[in-house]
Amino acid sequence: MSGKIKKWFSSKKLKQKVRYLFLCIIGIYIILFFFVYVVFLRRNMMDYALENNYKTLISIGNNLNIELGTISSMSQLLMMDNNITSYLKERKEIDIRLSHNAVTSMYDITNSFDYVNSVYLYRFDGEYIHITKEITYVKETVMEEEAWSKDIIEAKGGYVIKINGGGAFRNKSGKPIISMIRIVNDIDTQKPLGILIINLSEDILRDSYRDMEGEDKKYYYCDQSFELVKPKEEAEELLGFVSMDKSFHQTTIGRLGNRRVLSCYPVSDTPLIVIGLEKLSFMQSLPSNTFLLLIALVVITVFSLVLIGVFISVYITTPIERLVQSMDIAKRGWLKRVSLNLPDDEIGNLKDSYNSMLVAINQLINELVEKEKTVQKAELNILQEQIKPHFLYNTLDTIAYLALQESTDRVYDAIETLGNFYRKFLNKGVKEISLRDEVGIVKDYLKLQKLRYEDVFEDEYSLQEDLMDIQVPKLILQPLVENSLYHGVRLKGEKGVIRISAFRKKNKLHIVVYDSGIGMNEEQIRKIMQVNHKNFGFRGTMERIRYYYGVEDVYEIRSVEGRYTEVDLKIPLRRIK
Repeated sequence: MSGKIKKWFSSKKLKQKVRYLFLCIIGIYIILFFFVYVVFLRRNMMDYALENNYKTLISIGNNLNIELGTISSMSQLLMMDNNITSYLKERKEIDIRLSHNAVTSMYDITNSFDYVNSVYLYRFDGEYIHITKEITYVKETVMEEEAWSKDIIEAKGGYVIKINGGGAFRNKSGKPIISMIRIVNDIDTQKPLGILIINLSEDILRDSYRDMEGEDKKYYYCDQSFELVKPKEEAEELLGFVSMDKSFHQTTIGRLGNRRVLSCYPVSDTPLIVIGLEKLSFMQSLPSNTFLLLIALVVITVFSLVLIGVFISVYITTPIERLVQSMDIAKRGWLKRVSLNLPDDEIGNLKDSYNSMLVAINQLINELVEKEKTVQKAELNILQEQIKPHFLYNTLDTIAYLALQESTDRVYDAIETLGNFYRKFLNKGVKEISLRDEVGIVKDYLKLQKLRYEDVFEDEYSLQEDLMDIQVPKLILQPLVENSLYHGVRLKGEKGVIRISAFRKKNKLHIVVYDSGIGMNEEQIRKIMQVNHKNFGFRGTMERIRYYYGVEDVYEIRSVEGRYTEVDLKIPLRRIK
C-alpha cells in the first residue's frame, strides 16, 4: 500500500506535490491539535463535572430533607392534637366518637400537604385508625416483627424513613411509598402511646431534583440495599457502580465520546441514596472566551501554513516549473535562451547562467563548424551531452525537494554549487583551464550528484599542489567521473569510492580517475573506443586530448572485473601544438 502511495506521489508534478504535502500537514496539525485539546481539557472538564455534581447532589439532599422536615413538623402537630392523644390514651373499649374526632383531626392537619398519601395511627393494643388518598394495602405481620420496630424504638420519638414502610405497606398502583414512622409519646409522662405512620408519594423525591434535570443530567434514588425507589432500565445498569464505602462517591463510566460522571450521595437521616448521572461536555467546562481563543489560534496557524505553501509555490516551485518548461525545448536539440521574468534570486541567477551557457555553447558550436571535422564531431558530441539538461532537471527537482524538507542553508548551498558548476563549465568559452579549475568542476559535479546519491559513493582527491596551475583542456575529467559513477559504482549495488589523483612522472602529468565499481574485462576495455560504443563521451575526450597535444598515447585503462577501474590520463607537460 505504501509503495503505491509513493509511486502515485512521485508521478505528480512538483506543484501538485507541494499542495498535497501542505494539505497533509494541515490535516495532521488539526488532528494533533484536537488531541492536545482533548488531553488539555480532560482534567479541567473532569474537575468541573465532579465539583458540579457534588454541589448538585448536596442541594438535592437538602431539598429532600427540607420537605421531610416539613412533614416532620406536621407529624408533631398530629401527635400534639387532643383528639389524637385522647384516642391513643383510651384504654376502654374504643369510643366511636373518639375515633371519628381523631380521624377528623388527621384530615384537617394533613389536608394542605400534597405529598401525604395516607396516615396510620396504631395503638399498642392493636387498634388503629387511618386516612388514605389512594388504596394502600397493609401487611400487619411485618409490623409485628421485632426487627421492624427496633430502629423506630431506638429513635426515641424521632422519625424513621422506610421505603414502603419496610415492607408493611404497598400501594395498589405499584408506585413506591416513602413512610415516615415515629413513636407517639405522652406529652406529660413521655411514655409511648402508639405509632404514627405517614406514607408519602414518590413525588417528594422527584420534586427534589425536578428543576435540576436536563438532557445531560439524570437523577435517581435507591435505598441502602441498592433497591431503586423508581426502577428504570438505565438506572438499574448503574447500580453496579454505586458504592457506600464513603459518604460521597464519584466515578466515570462509558467510553470516549459518551463519557459520564456517576455520583452517589447518601441523604443524611434517611435510608436514601441520590444517584446523579451527568454527561461530560467540553463546552460546559470551557469558558467561551478561551474557546474562541483556541479557534482563533487554529485559524491563524492554518492560515500561516497556507501562506507558507503559497510562498513556496509562487517563489520556488512555480519559477522552477516555468524554467524547466522553457528549457524543455533543449531536449529537441534547440538551444534557445530562456526568456522569463523571474525574481532576482538564485533561480533568476540560474536562468542567467543557463542562458549564458547556451550562448557560450552556441558560439562554441559555430566555431567548431569551421575547424577540423573529425575533432569537431568528437568535441561536439561531448559538449552536446553535457548541455542536454537531464542533469540540470534532476538537480532542480532535488533542490525543490530540499526546499520542502531541509533548511534554507542547504537549499542555498545546493543552488550556489549548481551555479558555480555552470560558471566554471562555461568559463567565458575558453578551451583550456587550470587543473585546479578542472578538479573544481568535478567537485561541484559530484557534490550535486551526492544530493541524489548520497549513500552511493564517496569522492577522494590526491593532488600535488605544484601541478594544480597547469593548463589542461576543459572538461576532460567530468566525462570520466560521470562514467565512473553511472557505469561503475552505481551498478555495483554498494557504496563505492571515486578517487582523483594527479602526479608527475617522466615529464608527464598523470591524472588518474579511479572507481571501486564493477570493473571491466579485457574485451570490454578493447571495445570502449569503438565508434558505436555507448561510452562515446570517453572516446570523444580521448580524441580531444590527442588532437590538443598532438600525441596518440594519452591514456591507459587498468581494471579488474568486479573490483575497480582506473583511467590514467598521460598529458605532456610541454604542450605540442
